Amino acid sequence: MTSATENFEEIKSTQRETLPTEFDFPKIKANYSDRGLDLCHFCGLKFNVGERIPRIIVGCGHTFCTSCLSYFLRNNRIRCPMCRKLLKGVETVDKLPLNFNILYEVVTNDPLLASVNFEKCLQADLDLDEEDEAYTQELEPYLCQNHDQRIKHFYCSEHPSIFCRECIKDLHNQEACFVVDLYEIEKMRKLQE
Repeated sequence: MTSATENFEEIKSTQRETLPTEFDFPKIKANYSDRGLDLCHFCGLKFNVGERIPRIIVGCGHTFCTSCLSYFLRNNRIRCPMCRKLLKGVETVDKLPLNFNILYEVVTNDPLLASVNFEKCLQADLDLDEEDEAYTQELEPYLCQNHDQRIKHFYCSEHPSIFCRECIKDLHNQEACFVVDLYEIEKMRKLQE
């Protein structure tokens, strides 16, 4: 009669012999669009820095665009369309946390936002003289020509452009316009670094 310990040792040695020495794990694609993470899984539209900002439903962790989450919000509650978990006490979808990983991908893949040097834009020295070479290289590209040299630090996803606060009143006040402050985008970038 064999003991339980002997049986266990025999099973272990048999399993070692049958296991492959190397595992072939499939490589995970790093690109969000290849993995289908760049779009809202309810409406099927791509996330953006606008009405389709990716937000997380607290409790289940599923991510949907702000527009779809607004549609689901009823009586300060949101029911996740994926897992049906109910989240209570939601005053507005804007208070749901952003999915910074996906939003970071959106920002870095946006040709206009990726080309902006946020450090120069947000830390520009407004006291530079217009005759100074540093003014033309470092400050001038970030100044609004229409509104008394104000710094352009806002972005509109409807009219992809960067502009000053005064331009919001003049050009980006339509309902379709979704204006984001570049200061907020820079904070998000810093969190990702």
